Amino acid sequence: MTNIKKEWKVLIVEDEAPTRDLLINYCLSRHELKLSKVAKDGEEALEYLQTEDFDLVFLDINLPLLSGLDIVEKLENPPYIVFITAVQDKAINAFELGAIDYLLKPFSKERFFKAVDRAGEFLQRKEEKPAGNVFNEHGLFILEKENHFLIPYNDINYISSRDNFSVVHTERRQYVTYKSLKSLEAKLPPNRFLRIYKQYIINIEKMSHMQSDNAGNYLVYLKDEDETQLPVGRKYVAKIKELL
Repeated sequence: MTNIKKEWKVLIVEDEAPTRDLLINYCLSRHELKLSKVAKDGEEALEYLQTEDFDLVFLDINLPLLSGLDIVEKLENPPYIVFITAVQDKAINAFELGAIDYLLKPFSKERFFKAVDRAGEFLQRKEEKPAGNVFNEHGLFILEKENHFLIPYNDINYISSRDNFSVVHTERRQYVTYKSLKSLEAKLPPNRFLRIYKQYIINIEKMSHMQSDNAGNYLVYLKDEDETQLPVGRKYVAKIKELL
């Protein structure tokens, strides 16, 4: 087992009572897991996650009110998550959202412990990681279908999200990846990239200027060949003004 050095605060989110009770019992059998909260639906889970900090979440995908995937999409900085699902195909979506593992119902105590050990490795690396820039110095790694690409940061004009995928826009081409914009944002150095809207992240060096209209709406203009214009969310306006 992983050499555990501390307790980790845990949230369990499961609407089915038998699985929920099983998860609670399994958590209580591992001394390093400090079970803090238990939620029975998506809205209750989202409230906990938006008001408290957790180290690890065991999160069912198929929940009433909000699905587990919907919950993660709404979080700016989600904790480490082990998804729980009865459908194998949904596990793929879980990994696209950055899950560290998934438990396929019905799962054994041994399989649960394996997920805990895996989570422990991630949590320990997080604790041991030095402060400072931890982003890849060469560029953004993405997976497009079966191909892996390393896109230099300087080549990226902006990144947009469409439905269940994101698009990395460069002068030469567009790269389509089944990663959420949130997960890509976490891989980008914040001193070089800026979220300007729910669906857009721009390369700060590619920004030309920002313009407003009489209704108080803002647009950012980029210095790319297409002279791209992108909308700016109101909560991001102040940050862009600081940069300009």
